[in-house]
Amino acid sequence: MASIRKIEGKHGTAYKITVTLGRDALDRQIRHYKTWKPDKPMTARELNRELQRVATEFEQDLMSGFQADNKQTFAEYAAYCYTIREQRGDKPQTLARVRRQTARINEYIGQIPIQEIRPKHLTELYKKFSEPGACRWQVYALPAVDFKELIPEGKTCNDFARSCGVYGNLIRRLCKNQPISRQNAAIIEKNLGRKDLFSLTGAEKPLSPGTIRDYHAIIYTVLEQAYKEMIIKYNPAKRVTLPKKKRVRESKALQPEQLKAVLAALEGDPLPLRALITFFISTGCRRGEALALTWDKVDFVRREVLINQSMIYLPETGIQSGPTKTDNSRRVALPDETIDLLRKLWAEQAKNRLRLGDLWEDSNLVFPRWNGKPMNPGNVNLELTAFCDRHGLPHINPHLFRHSAASVLLSNGVDVLTVAGMLGHSDVSTTLDTYAHAIDEARHKTADCISETILHKNRA
Repeated sequence: MASIRKIEGKHGTAYKITVTLGRDALDRQIRHYKTWKPDKPMTARELNRELQRVATEFEQDLMSGFQADNKQTFAEYAAYCYTIREQRGDKPQTLARVRRQTARINEYIGQIPIQEIRPKHLTELYKKFSEPGACRWQVYALPAVDFKELIPEGKTCNDFARSCGVYGNLIRRLCKNQPISRQNAAIIEKNLGRKDLFSLTGAEKPLSPGTIRDYHAIIYTVLEQAYKEMIIKYNPAKRVTLPKKKRVRESKALQPEQLKAVLAALEGDPLPLRALITFFISTGCRRGEALALTWDKVDFVRREVLINQSMIYLPETGIQSGPTKTDNSRRVALPDETIDLLRKLWAEQAKNRLRLGDLWEDSNLVFPRWNGKPMNPGNVNLELTAFCDRHGLPHINPHLFRHSAASVLLSNGVDVLTVAGMLGHSDVSTTLDTYAHAIDEARHKTADCISETILHKNRA
């Protein structure tokens, strides 16, 4: 039976409800507590009736197994759910994203007890995420001064970068008046002792509906775990109206003529870059998959590679190799031209090992840095940007080669299952949704083929 005690405090009158259920290992009574306060004026009779209802409901919940007196906040319980993700072996990049997004969520609802979270709290949160200025991740720092003039006479970009505490590529970007991340801008200003070097751009953007849905997925997972563990009676995230999902955009792709122009521009560039870009075009693999490829996974006889690893960079751990995005492995056939470039690259790396001696780190990677160490995936984008600038080409990123390879194959009649396997899609529907335009083009070619080979003859 529940007992009720009246409490007089600074903020009015409240009532402490105590329920005793069983004994612990030391034979002490196990007590559960709930504090209740009327939310409106009541007569003595109404107050007594409501108190009895609340006390009875509290006792019944406890007897049914619900943790009705659990006082954990959303932030505390989300941290517990994060440890569950770690124990089940979620990928490092997934854990990093969840950790980053959970910190943002906690700014708004982190201090609310998890039992008190209602759909209204989440609706208000998603509304704030839809307001201008909510998108922090696409806010970049633009140079407000001429960085070329900041480099001391006789010093290189790399020398100046070391004094700024960043990589040389960042200083080269700033010398070209290109944006960098706010975090790196803060590091540079701190090391140079100035606060006038940058201006922010993109600060007025809201979060996209897709990103808001990503945040919702994390909240949903936390609250669903609380529901499973009988801390809450229902998952409030199930009762929220989410922003409308935008239609999947048609993936951009380079046309065969544009790909040929890229290959032609590569002729005068260093062999490692030529081999890497040609490999992207030939295989459609992801950036991290190419950087994690080792020589023992290259079969020169059968002209194919085994892709089963991916290289990632996280600020907490640095550059590391792990499984592919979909945790699968696949073999991808290579054209003769790509195989020839890889043979030349193998020979060049052998010479570099002898030339550099102890400076060379034998990582056995196909596409390492100049000294054999793993390459930061972000540096590939920087090299491609520099390549495009040198040759007057439009901006290209590694993923654009992936889309281009898939589009070329599908539009020329290669079946979807084969292309999905080459790309490493775990579900063929992903390929169908992403490359619907190329598949439609292939369908028209099929109709033209029937017309030319069968129907046209009959008309004749």
